[in-house]
Amino acid sequence: MAAQNFWTIYDNSGGENDSMIWIIGIGILSGMISGMGIGGGTILIPVLLFLQDMTQQQAQGINLIYFVPTALIAIFTHIKNKKVELKIVKPITLVGLLGAAAGAFLAVKMDASLLRKFFGGFLLIMGLSELYKSKNKKAEGSKKRMNEIQFANVKAEFQKADLEGKIRIYVTTEGLSTKQYKELLGMYPIGQLDELEKALT
Repeated sequence: MAAQNFWTIYDNSGGENDSMIWIIGIGILSGMISGMGIGGGTILIPVLLFLQDMTQQQAQGINLIYFVPTALIAIFTHIKNKKVELKIVKPITLVGLLGAAAGAFLAVKMDASLLRKFFGGFLLIMGLSELYKSKNKKAEGSKKRMNEIQFANVKAEFQKADLEGKIRIYVTTEGLSTKQYKELLGMYPIGQLDELEKALT
């Protein structure tokens, strides 16, 4: 019923509140992202700049005010679920306050167009960094993954090797799954497990 009334009002207004509807939607989305600890400002600030006639400083100021209540709710939720290392919070917060003061001073003194370029450059660098990390992780994962044929060769070498060779293969071979590690361990002489334990520590 509430949704129906909302769209009735919207239709009667002739669609003049189109930008406000977008802002409400983006506000909800950026709030969800803020709650996840990712940073809702990366979405909220560009939307405010594109949909509203305001400067970069004004958009960032709105983002800071918006951040306070959303952050408080997110903090409460994360602390309640014991997902916050309180020992680390204090020093990071103290240093962060100094950085925030310096950043706010620079932001209000800086030209709006230059600040917008800095913000855009920051988003670009962060995006490229995440793409690079993701690509590297996929490449590392594909390199380390050992198929059944490779593992069969490792097992054959493991069976033929002496005690020192078995320990070397067990400790240095990369790409083994937990199941494969356990299988090799089952082939290791039980009476010499103390030697393997020394090598692993």
